[in-house]
Amino acid sequence: MSVKMKAAVLEEFHKALVIKEKEIPEPGPGEVRVKVMASGLCVSDIHIQDGIINTVHLPYTPGHEMAGIIDKIGEGVTTVKTGDHITAAIDIICGNCKYCRTGRTNLCEKLVRIGFERDGSHEEYCIIPEENAFKVADWIPFEQVTGFPDAVGCMYNAIKNVAKVKPGERVLILGVGGLGMNAIQLARIFGAEVFATSRRTEKLEIAKQMGADHVINTKTENLAERIKEITGGEMLDVVIDNIGIRDSINDSLKLVCAGGRVIVTGYYDPQFVTDYQDIMKFEKQILGMRGMTRQDLAEVIRLVENHRMTPYVYKTMPFEKINEALQEMRNGKALGRIVLLMNHKEGE
Repeated sequence: MSVKMKAAVLEEFHKALVIKEKEIPEPGPGEVRVKVMASGLCVSDIHIQDGIINTVHLPYTPGHEMAGIIDKIGEGVTTVKTGDHITAAIDIICGNCKYCRTGRTNLCEKLVRIGFERDGSHEEYCIIPEENAFKVADWIPFEQVTGFPDAVGCMYNAIKNVAKVKPGERVLILGVGGLGMNAIQLARIFGAEVFATSRRTEKLEIAKQMGADHVINTKTENLAERIKEITGGEMLDVVIDNIGIRDSINDSLKLVCAGGRVIVTGYYDPQFVTDYQDIMKFEKQILGMRGMTRQDLAEVIRLVENHRMTPYVYKTMPFEKINEALQEMRNGKALGRIVLLMNHKEGE
């Protein structure tokens, strides 16, 4: 095995990532080394590049959607072994705070995240704690596995735990991209009538394939009028807002019925202004959603292994084209998650 590995390093905010050689790391006690086979790209990667996430310190290697094979284990590791196919839980947790003790591991008071506060999966080998390695069936393509800890998992948390979607409820996925295509499938699993929006016809066609009952082109149709027409004026029970701008949150509040829930999953604009009397009089709720719990990840893996859903991947690209892939996401051309594939040479 080569002494060096390739890694995508963010050296300056607002600049392209640099493909560099780094030393291949060694796992310490309780750690494992992952031979990264695929790494998913997320809008958070763009936010990091733009300096929006203030917990990131440069230089570092991003990447939080990991799929790979256990390459080496550190002292004391017992739950996984070399050769296991795994994905990685993003959150490194303390296990002792009130949130960890009550199963809300995504809110850990001492949270450190792979691909945010420490180096992530946009590199050929990555060190993670043993407890963050979750085994997956070896027949699942690596590019699909990358979606487990974020693109699928976040939507699972939003739909199951935060929105608490019940059979027969009407759920709108506002913005169908890397997250939304998976949200459609998950909302169907929970028995919802699913609505999906986009300004692009191509995305709406994919949304239909994912199982959306109704698709609305917000470039050519009035969203509120179409929702009112389809529902007979009853409007929606839940809106999953994957956009996260002022207008999207306010639009969502107008689309939900009395007692409806708006789940904020996207984040871009730091503030929004809304009519609080409408929220108060009609008992509407705005609920934040962050990541997923360890238990959510285990359940998502089972859903895919039991063929209940298939993580949606728009396309794969060679690792070396990471900056081209990020640019494709920035300019809105991507129709879903782009996944980087590592090109490990024979014997590595």
